[in-house]
Amino acid sequence: MPRPSARRTAIIPANFPNPARSTIVARLLVIAALVAAPLAAWAQLDGPVRPGPTHQDWQVLCEDDPTGESCFITQTTVDEDDEPVMQVSVGILEGSPAMVIHLPLGLDLRAGVLFEIEDRVQREFPYQTCLPNGCRALAPVDDEMLQAMRAGRTFRIGVVPIGAERFAVIEGSLMGFTAGFREISE
Repeated sequence: MPRPSARRTAIIPANFPNPARSTIVARLLVIAALVAAPLAAWAQLDGPVRPGPTHQDWQVLCEDDPTGESCFITQTTVDEDDEPVMQVSVGILEGSPAMVIHLPLGLDLRAGVLFEIEDRVQREFPYQTCLPNGCRALAPVDDEMLQAMRAGRTFRIGVVPIGAERFAVIEGSLMGFTAGFREISE
């Protein structure tokens, strides 16, 4: 997949809460189980990707699927060596917003993925699958999260590398998210 909207970031250790102790995790696991199959189908579209407009730090991408054209917005974050460390894609699945977070191999899958929008909204997601090019966390985007993404400027992804005791943080930008999401939602 092309990396049209790459941002550079540093991965820094952070003291996020332990997701295994959170009561939210149990609720999110139930939600994730209910939406995992349709989200997995959306996340595995293999048709040719056509780039659309760029909205600041977000790129519109479209591909053909069995029901027609599927478009989503995406942002790729790279490290100092220009290697991708995270790709976040948001689209509409069966009428509701959904997110796919692609991360590199070498992460402690038991810890899941922590998604935080400017210390206001925090969600924890389990990984659904790992493939040769990385691991995926698939998640529904609820109204509170969508509103925070539209109003925010940055987000953070927390992951635990294998053998680490603390979360590492990958930062992303929400600049252009609102315009990009509006385009794919219409």
